[in-house]
Amino acid sequence: MKRKLLGLSLVVLLLSALVLTGCSSGGTKTSEDALADKVLSIGVDDTYLPMEFRDDQNELVGFDIDFANALAEELGVTAEFQTVAWDGIFNGLNAKQYDVIISSTSITPERLEGFSMSDPYVANGIVIVSRKDATPVTVFKELEGKVLGAQIETTADIAAEKLKVDEGVNVEIKKFDGMLDAFAALQGKQIDNVITDIGVAMYYVAQNPDLYVVSSDVLTNEPIGITARLADTAITEQFNEAIKALQESGKMTEISMKWFGQDMTKDIDTELIVIE
Repeated sequence: MKRKLLGLSLVVLLLSALVLTGCSSGGTKTSEDALADKVLSIGVDDTYLPMEFRDDQNELVGFDIDFANALAEELGVTAEFQTVAWDGIFNGLNAKQYDVIISSTSITPERLEGFSMSDPYVANGIVIVSRKDATPVTVFKELEGKVLGAQIETTADIAAEKLKVDEGVNVEIKKFDGMLDAFAALQGKQIDNVITDIGVAMYYVAQNPDLYVVSSDVLTNEPIGITARLADTAITEQFNEAIKALQESGKMTEISMKWFGQDMTKDIDTELIVIE
């Protein structure tokens, strides 16, 4: 009984402390005042070229970085980036370490249940990349007996695991913390193929046209949106208005042409086709 009573006392004290903290001006931002301090805190995984990565000067650059800065300007706030590994990015959001995630987050039915997601701002789907000196893989079944690289906990990784079972394919799926490592392994012939987002694949192919080729059709349709906590619907509505304004002004087209060489931000197909 003493241990239980002591535990109860501690709970009461902790709750009291939380109430006092919530009443102070230094409490965690809520959905209603997330932009009141004129700063939008953004979680990003900085290993995902060309979406968000470090350049030769260690500066944070990429499609999502340019988009986030344009979004912040449209909203009249400053973008503040916090880098985090992808496999912990959603936990960090729920723990209120940052306000939102702008880091190539595909819109999926599962994520729509657990988070407040904006309208899509760029088209996306999963493809398979092959080396040009090997037989190209056009469909998942052709991965039989091969080693496939994927970034851990991405929709490409999840899709690969499901297709492996559903289609009965004997393929080894090697997990990487980032796509830089995955493509380095592909170049070094430690793996046979990579499965990843179309924008990422196109970037690596453009950088190494004699080395890589996007060899499959697009396997899914999972456009990318901004991710906020489930209760933060008010800020998501502001994002949707800002995204629309950036699309209408041509800013989204400008950013897309810079990073992809084509406009992937117009006429986005919103009908989800996701493997999960």
